[in-house]
Amino acid sequence: MTTELYFGIIAVLFSVVFAKQDIPPFLHVCHRQDPELNQCFIAAGEEIRPYLVKGVPEYNIPSLEPLIMDQLISEDLSGIHIEAKDVKAWGCSKYFVRNNSVDVENQKYQLDVYLPELQIEAYYTVDGKLLLMPVKGEGPMKANITHVVTKVKLEGETFESNGERFLKYTSMVMKVTVGGGHVLFSNLFSGDKLLNDVINLTINNNFDAFLKELLPVIEKSLSAVFLDISNKIVNKFTFDQLFPM
Repeated sequence: MTTELYFGIIAVLFSVVFAKQDIPPFLHVCHRQDPELNQCFIAAGEEIRPYLVKGVPEYNIPSLEPLIMDQLISEDLSGIHIEAKDVKAWGCSKYFVRNNSVDVENQKYQLDVYLPELQIEAYYTVDGKLLLMPVKGEGPMKANITHVVTKVKLEGETFESNGERFLKYTSMVMKVTVGGGHVLFSNLFSGDKLLNDVINLTINNNFDAFLKELLPVIEKSLSAVFLDISNKIVNKFTFDQLFPM
């Protein structure tokens, strides 16, 4: 649930900021032979930050306040089925790019993104055992997550079409760490308030273990979603537009 946050960061930094023609002036262009390409990449992300608050629909850049996803998780884990949909997250535009590595020729990128705090709302469904406790219910969920760091690896390849060279991203892998947080599930066990409060208290007292069980699924879901959206951005431009000499 934490890393849903990063599409605006990742897609913009990896894609649109390099477009050369027919782009608005707020998109900072980085040339692929720039000896300070990594620094230029970070500057591009900083310059576009104010525009990510509301988004730029005509360039497929989504709003990050809030960032909205129809569905984040829908998977059976060991002994539990969990879903999260109608996900909204606030705080995504306050990101910082801490480290990055750009290899344009081989289309390999690595990026570390830091978020101080996120507020998340979603509709959940859960049935099974979580932290060895039986849990069942569906309803609203709220979470406050702090000190989020996402390590992103993105790979792509180029292809020819109608005499032009284009880019397609083929793989995105996210790894997330979280400093702390708090989560509240409403309507567990069909509204049994006492049991609902006990389960929420237990989850929050074991927040690290709670996230450890869910993060692999969250990372997998987010990687697939953001890979698709990133490709929707870059397929509007040729490779030379995205990465001018």
